[in-house]
Amino acid sequence: MKKVIQIMTIIGVGIGLSSVVSMTASASSQYSASRASSVRLVWRKAMKRHAYTATTGSRFSKHLSIRYGNNKTTAKVTWYTDAHEMLYKKYAGHNAIYYHVKSADGSLQGWIWRGYLKARNGKAPKTQVTDDATVDSETMIRTMFPKSTYNSKLTDAANSFETIDDSADVNELRSQEGMSQVISRYMSFKKMKYIDFYSKNPASMKSIDQALTAQGYDAATRKSFKGWSVGGSVTGLNDTLEGIDPGEGIIYLIQQ
Repeated sequence: MKKVIQIMTIIGVGIGLSSVVSMTASASSQYSASRASSVRLVWRKAMKRHAYTATTGSRFSKHLSIRYGNNKTTAKVTWYTDAHEMLYKKYAGHNAIYYHVKSADGSLQGWIWRGYLKARNGKAPKTQVTDDATVDSETMIRTMFPKSTYNSKLTDAANSFETIDDSADVNELRSQEGMSQVISRYMSFKKMKYIDFYSKNPASMKSIDQALTAQGYDAATRKSFKGWSVGGSVTGLNDTLEGIDPGEGIIYLIQQ
């Protein structure tokens, strides 16, 4: 009987310690619905294994809803990648790429913005560039089409088109009928035009202006769309999408 009591005591202590660890982990995690709703998933896919460390920023769940902890508390941990994702930051108007990482023993995991990751040799990831390597969509539209009305739904439609990861689908949709189908998913309209353009520098308004002019939409022409709803997007230097290259953009113009 005495041995049974001792065994039960040991089990109880084990359960107690487990609970403490669980409570500590929960206490260090923070849930935020507003943070989760501030981003939209563009794509998520596997990637090769690379070793990094991180001393700044934080580690999150895949849609940023849960912050697992600050990276400075795990500064000595070596992180190994197995996936990456692109999130569109709605209020900032640009994309950000996060890497999914795990510790060597698999006890820790999460998503870290790649700008915070440093290779084990101390160098930053070769693919790292700043997240503002493209202009804000709303600023671009309001500048390029000063007499038109900016419409965020049309920008969403442009982002949707740009994130199609099959070039065959892109080619099929790159027509008046195909573009109409894309727009109709977001809103109704009476008349529609679209501009398919390429900017050598998607972070430069001047470069975008030159690209639109080359497609027959110079400043004077763009001003003629008074009262039209306009939205669009350009793929930034920071974006790595299949089937579309940095600098490629789509602008939709509709009359309702």
